[in-house]
Amino acid sequence: MTSGVVGSNLLEELLSGPRPAEWASLREAAERRLEGLDLPTSADEDWKYTDLKGLKALSFVPAPVATIDISGHLLPEMVGTRQVFVNGHYAPHASCASALPAGVRFLPMTTASEACHALGNLGLEKTFLEDLNTARFQDGAVLLVPKNLKVALPLHLLFATKAESPCVVFPRLLVVLERGAELELVEEHVGEGTYLSVPVVEIHVGEGAILRHERVQRESPEAFHLGTLRAEVAKGAQYHSRTLSFGARLSRQQPFLRLAEGAEASLDGLALLTDQQVADTHSYMEHAEPNASSHQLHKCIVDGSARAIFNGQVRVAPGAQGTDAKQQSRNLLLSEAARVDTKPQLEIYADDVKCSHGAAIGQLDPEELFYLQSRGLNADDARNLLTYGFAADVLTHVPVASLRRSLRQLVMARTQATSLGELL
Repeated sequence: MTSGVVGSNLLEELLSGPRPAEWASLREAAERRLEGLDLPTSADEDWKYTDLKGLKALSFVPAPVATIDISGHLLPEMVGTRQVFVNGHYAPHASCASALPAGVRFLPMTTASEACHALGNLGLEKTFLEDLNTARFQDGAVLLVPKNLKVALPLHLLFATKAESPCVVFPRLLVVLERGAELELVEEHVGEGTYLSVPVVEIHVGEGAILRHERVQRESPEAFHLGTLRAEVAKGAQYHSRTLSFGARLSRQQPFLRLAEGAEASLDGLALLTDQQVADTHSYMEHAEPNASSHQLHKCIVDGSARAIFNGQVRVAPGAQGTDAKQQSRNLLLSEAARVDTKPQLEIYADDVKCSHGAAIGQLDPEELFYLQSRGLNADDARNLLTYGFAADVLTHVPVASLRRSLRQLVMARTQATSLGELL
């Protein structure tokens, strides 16, 4: 797929043509690719450190239509730019698009066409998670921004799940920004009970467009979250993503990005884990054309017997001269039983490039702990303060004030850094 696909004709196509009841061909193709497959095991290299036995031990049924209290997740800056899906179904009474500027379409996927589900391949083989979503999803969100429109207000997309018994949901999102458009989007996943969520996000950032994408995973502690994101960033466009993972018994994020000439992208992440939580990030950044730049900073704070996994691959294609790619994995261990497996990778087929990667795994600095205690803090407060500080630089850049405050409070509660209340 080339970067030139995003245009006014495409927007018309996305809102016309076959509707969900007629998506049989797409679903059947996904079903065929799934035939004979099972969930991956540790024998699969990409899942070497992520054990899905706990998931296999449960029996999941399709999530029923339900209601859930989302009042604690509403963001005041986005009262009129919010779409809500509960158990995979559009929730019109909780959604409000009254503040959207003219020309922006933010609507349920059931009103769009099958073209929505033919966009995200990017020339790469689809994963079984994407095929599973395509074969089984009920509804999703479509967000279309016409050319040269800079949307002033951020938009909020909330996927909520309520499970009385183990169930499965398949959130879906398609974002298309035409040439020169600009948008800020908050995508959030929350829930109650034991469930499996398999979200798929497809993003197309047109030439010269800018998308800032905050992704917040606050699933139930009993949930499993296995997500995939594919983004195509056209010539001179920018895509900036920050993924914040706090919930779920087991979570996995799979972002795949493809950068055209002069494109710019950032993939930042923060995972805060405790007890027996597992958080896995497998990212793939392809510099397909010259003079693109990318930056990745992934941080994990791991306590209890939790485990974090990071595998980040940067590929510089032949002819992609002038590439500037940086990748960092930084991890903080707070207990003897905590574990981190990290593997940043570079695959370079051009010679005029600036590429770097690095990984660090460690504990709190004893000298910093001593300094804080010498200034009057007890050992626990000093530890909590330094732990909060490790996460704070990621949260500082969250642009939506109410979301930033909420996330800071969550991190403070997890780290018991109560002495930092004056920072909120």
